[in-house]
Parts: sequence; structure tokens; C-alpha cells
Amino acid sequence: MSDPLLRQWEMLKLIPRERKITVKDLHQKLTDLGFSVSRRTLERDLDRLSIPFCLESDTRSKPYGWRYALNMNSYSLPGLTSSESLTLILLESYLKNMLPVAVADNLAAQFAAARQFFSLEHPDLKLQDWLKKIQVVSPGQPLLAPRVQPRIQRTVYDALLHSYQLEMDYLNSGATLTKHYQSVHIQGLVQYGSVIYLVVTINAHQDLRLLALHRIHAAELKDEPSQLLPDFNLQTFIEQGGFGFGGCSRWVTLEVLFRNGAGEHLIDTPLAENQVIERPDLQTLRVTAQVLENPKLLWWLSSFGPDIEIIAPQHLRATLAERHRQAAQQYN
Repeated sequence: MSDPLLRQWEMLKLIPRERKITVKDLHQKLTDLGFSVSRRTLERDLDRLSIPFCLESDTRSKPYGWRYALNMNSYSLPGLTSSESLTLILLESYLKNMLPVAVADNLAAQFAAARQFFSLEHPDLKLQDWLKKIQVVSPGQPLLAPRVQPRIQRTVYDALLHSYQLEMDYLNSGATLTKHYQSVHIQGLVQYGSVIYLVVTINAHQDLRLLALHRIHAAELKDEPSQLLPDFNLQTFIEQGGFGFGGCSRWVTLEVLFRNGAGEHLIDTPLAENQVIERPDLQTLRVTAQVLENPKLLWWLSSFGPDIEIIAPQHLRATLAERHRQAAQQYN
């Protein structure tokens, strides 16, 4: 993009209030967002806009940088409305990890302005109460998100955004030594609970694999385009059991008896479109649905303990019965 007005607008949004940013960093961020501009042109833009937008050059220490004057009014390019501020706060809280890093960086000032809108400028606004009255809760046991190295996340997200290959060192679960992958081709990215996974092919292989972002110990962007699978569709991959975590996924007709209220949530959130629910008695729910059989299904069924009985398929009934027998033996 070369439109000077759009470029200058994005540049103004990238300049922070609390600290300085160098021309070099501004140039890199604008380049990441797709703008073509020389550093000399960027310097002229900063000089030209410094007076009307209260920009100041901090030359007290090297590297020199730019920021908004500390005595200027709060950031507003343009001023945020209450609904925009609420949307930005929710975006930062729940979806920031799904944004390209360059976009998240670009929104940093708006995120800060949105928080300031409610906390300092309009603390009594009714929408402030909305933020106190909502929360997102995982249906399973709450888990802390794994730590991800910011530099690695930026490199990986750049590779995904621009469809470039990655060279990386990866630590498989249970391993003590990292494995080196010469060419990783990212086909998609999925956040599963608190963990971010990459759907990839490796080297010249065509089989899809899942790599956890936090298990990448080193990553370098290669100046070679990724080999993207022509027929790959991320949504289809997920629907066909791509996140069943190992083993072969196949369709089965599951028939299950839930007791003591264990399956009541399936009335509102069914297993499948063709799910059928019956009530043999007040304490029992019979659920029939076509589902993908994979390790994730088995873990889910096992979590109900004695409050579930699998009727069909028979091999799954036998597998779950054996798991329960082994579990009981550990407590004897």
C-alpha cells in the first residue's frame, strides 16, 4: 500500500504515549502492515505532523525516538465511543492471541485508550458495569496458559501471515531433547482451550501434524514460500477429527445411558445434528448420535465415571469397561 494518508494514519496509531519508538521500529511495523515507505519519507512525515498532533522527538538518549507529548490530551485518533472501547477491551481479553502480531502491535494504543476510556474518563458509565458482570469460563478444569516466547510467536505468526516456511527446534511431549525441522509449512492455526496449535506439514511430507506453539524452542523465518496443500480446509480438518489427538478417527453411532443428571447439558448442546434423546425413567437419559471415535471421545466418556453406560458400539463399551476396571484396581 502506498496511500500516504492511510500510512500516516497508521503511523500515528503506532506511536506510544508512555515510551518512545524509533524511526527504525516504526518503519518495520509499517512494513509488516503492508505499507511501502522509505525511512527518509517517514522522518518527513513525523516532522510535518509533530505540531498538529503534539508529537515530540526524545533525544535524551540513543536510540532517539518519537512519542506523544506527555501533557497532551488522551489519545484519540479518532476519539473512541463507549461501544468501540468495550469491543476493544473484549478483543484484547479473549482474541488477542489470534491476531497477527503486527496487527496486535498496531492496536496497542487503542487497547490502552479503551482501558483509559472506562477507568479514567468515564468510570461511572453503565458499560463499565458490563465488564464486571461477564466472564468466560472453561467447561473443564481451569488450566493456566503455557508460556510462549514473544519473539518465537512473532516469527511464527509472520510465517503464517506471509506464507513463508519456518526452520525450527521443537520439543515433543515427553522428550528431553529438541528435534530440528528444516522446513515447516504452516497450513493453519487453532487455539484449543489455552493452547495454540499449528497445523503443519514438515519437509516434503504431505501428512498433517499438530505442533504446540509453546513447545517451539527456536524458530527462523526462511525466505521461501510455504508449500500449502491445495485442498486443505481448516474447518473441514477440525470437523473430521483433526483435534482428536492421535489414532484414527472414524464415524460411529454412539448410544449411551446417562444417569444422575450427567447428560442433561446435551439437551441444550447436542453431540450432533442427528442426536436423539429419550428418557427411560426420571434419572436416566438415553442419547444416540453419530460421532467421531478418537482418543478425545474416549477421554470425554471416561470423565463421567459411574454415571454413564455405553450401549453401542460394543467395542467402545468393552474399552471403557476395561479402563474403569484398571482405574478401580489402582484404588484397591
